[in-house]
Amino acid sequence: MQSLRTWALSIAMAALAGGIVWLLAPKGGVQKALRTLLAVFLLCSFLTPFFTRGGVSLDWILPDILDTPVTPALEDTVARQLKTAVEEEIAKRINAVLSKRGAAGQISLDTSILPDGSIEIVTAQVLVPQGTDTRGLAAAIKAETELDVEIVIGEKSNG
Repeated sequence: MQSLRTWALSIAMAALAGGIVWLLAPKGGVQKALRTLLAVFLLCSFLTPFFTRGGVSLDWILPDILDTPVTPALEDTVARQLKTAVEEEIAKRINAVLSKRGAAGQISLDTSILPDGSIEIVTAQVLVPQGTDTRGLAAAIKAETELDVEIVIGEKSNG
């Protein structure tokens, strides 16, 4: 607690010294440079204890939960939620490409979560109504969505 008081006193003294120098400085261009210099001085006096050994400890601010290990169940939940979010975003981008071409489609993504936690997109299957012009559609989807995966275009049956 004593180190916290000392730190607060040093900041107050630095602000007081800066204020006195500010009042004694001539008006004009020097004042702008001095303002920057005083700001850096006060910032340094504020941050000094954090960069010195034995300074102010902020352990009491950080909750103990930061020390809690991450469980495999939590990792799996986060990975599944991230996979769902990625799939939704890709489907949204593919739908945007389809709507530019005046088409609508049903999108199915083949994705998996790799052991390192990353998400792999294997294929994207797009089913469009029969009679839809599909020439160049896969290439347009790849180009506009920046997906480097296999795009399979199929036609929905009317049944």
